[in-house]
Amino acid sequence: MPFERFQRILVVKLADIGDAVLALPALQALRSAYPTATIDVMSTPQGAAVFHLSPVINTVYSFDKAQFDQARELLAPQNWLPLLRLAQRLRQKRYDAVALLHHLTTPFGRWKHRMLLTATGAPVRAGLDNGTGTFLTHRIPDLGFGAKPEWQYGLEVVQTLGATAQASAPQLQLPHSAKVEARNLLRGSHGPRVVVHARVGPYGPGRAWPLAHVRTFIHGLLDGGCTVILTGTAADGPSLQPLRHLPGVRDLIGQTTLPVLAAVLQQAHLVIGADNGVLHLANAVGTPVLALFGPSNVHAWAPFHARILRAGEPLPPGCTSVALTLGLPCSPCFYVGYRLGRPQGCHTRWCLSGLSPALVLRYAFALLARIQK
Repeated sequence: MPFERFQRILVVKLADIGDAVLALPALQALRSAYPTATIDVMSTPQGAAVFHLSPVINTVYSFDKAQFDQARELLAPQNWLPLLRLAQRLRQKRYDAVALLHHLTTPFGRWKHRMLLTATGAPVRAGLDNGTGTFLTHRIPDLGFGAKPEWQYGLEVVQTLGATAQASAPQLQLPHSAKVEARNLLRGSHGPRVVVHARVGPYGPGRAWPLAHVRTFIHGLLDGGCTVILTGTAADGPSLQPLRHLPGVRDLIGQTTLPVLAAVLQQAHLVIGADNGVLHLANAVGTPVLALFGPSNVHAWAPFHARILRAGEPLPPGCTSVALTLGLPCSPCFYVGYRLGRPQGCHTRWCLSGLSPALVLRYAFALLARIQK
């Protein structure tokens, strides 16, 4: 099918917040190539909340893939009805092309993606191929996690559909009401506003910076005259109690929707945390980040604008966002090559505990000095 005839395109990215943000350059390139086409996205409820803020997308379908992460869950009769309804809805849209922005890592995952793309009835199916993507008509060689940034893999997939634009930074459009609510939440703050997001989500808990390090780090920020804004989900609240009542901390845990959280990040000077989706969200609204990487693959998931630095390296000229790693020989151990690896990390996690609060504070204040000039 000639590229100019694509009028209805579906992009599949069953993502959490960070992966959804990293898919935006691909979607923006598609919109540049097809300004009048219908470009829809299928994602998880968490990813859908991000995609709803993108001005280049027409319709976002929300699909809770967590209900189908195990093959046995497909045997439950109650799970079939929503799947059948979704398949019918997709078939009715008569998509010309589908772009799958996923690695084909596990046998069950490959089967799910094959079934989903087949259900659309689209004659053109583009995606990454590690040798198992026989159901794809347009394939990009998958060289493994970290061989290229995740956003670049996505961009190359949509390039097989005729999207030739260069990569553009992730862009979100925030509602005015969210910006107003964020200003109200931050009213009365003094000094540089630094958001600290201490948790990393339920999958890959080994990515988290030790809580004792976070506490010491926050004390250092407060001593340096910063307003510290603590963010997280309501589920994070109990585990973050040692941080929530520190004098001078602005506690927003469990108090924001995703658009309001994005607006809070937009009004901050710097956002800091271990590898997590909130750092990518900050990146998409133009706020500098300091991201800490240990077990997870920094070359795959560094925020779009961030410069990858080994601990001790100086800030390069013009750099205002950093993905910081110790660069140990055993790191990364999570998402390596074609395997998932260790979501929990090893029992020592020296790759994160070795990023001391004093070291991270030096980078934070160096970034703030540069950002506030």
